[in-house]
Amino acid sequence: MTSYSPTNAGKAVSARRRATQGGNAILEGSLILLPMLAMFFGIVDVSMAIYIQSTLSSSVRAATRSAITYNSNMTCAGSQAVCTAQVVQNNAVGLPAGLASSYITVNYYTTNNLSTPVMSCNNGTCTTNSVCGPANNGPCTNGAMDVTLSNGIVVNYANQPGNPVQVVVAGYPWNWLVPMPGFSAGTGITLQAASVDVLEGLAAGVTVPPTP
Repeated sequence: MTSYSPTNAGKAVSARRRATQGGNAILEGSLILLPMLAMFFGIVDVSMAIYIQSTLSSSVRAATRSAITYNSNMTCAGSQAVCTAQVVQNNAVGLPAGLASSYITVNYYTTNNLSTPVMSCNNGTCTTNSVCGPANNGPCTNGAMDVTLSNGIVVNYANQPGNPVQVVVAGYPWNWLVPMPGFSAGTGITLQAASVDVLEGLAAGVTVPPTP
């Protein structure tokens, strides 16, 4: 005959309770883990996108300030647009994949037309919209122009003082770490930034602006 012992019965109940609690903890942990990871990576995603956008915005502003002063202290070669793109890259620190020059465009405008640039430079190559020459029907070769503005001022160069210059970063990709509504895994968004200002005067003794 087996005698009943309250102590033994209590130990058995405690063992079963610990086993049940352990199973509950594993189940609760698995249910909480995925939402917690999604929230964590979502915060990282949004924070990185804001950081990249802020970096691009400050970089194009710095490049525009350099362009309007015809900064000659850059150790770049080729043209003003190449130097300006280099300023953007120098200021775009910390971007996940860096900032290739192919994302950067430098546009030169005249005050006659602020919607279409007379010259656009990207990745070391400049193209024109063929509005130069006395009849406004020839190419702007190497930045040389002959355009008369509505106020009678003749614009001889695409990047001469008084012309607006715009620095644009477009199409920079940012892929989400986790899927978001409207986006599947592995896809994301493209970010862009732009800054525009008016070219200032040339340095003392200089009469011709640098190659655009």
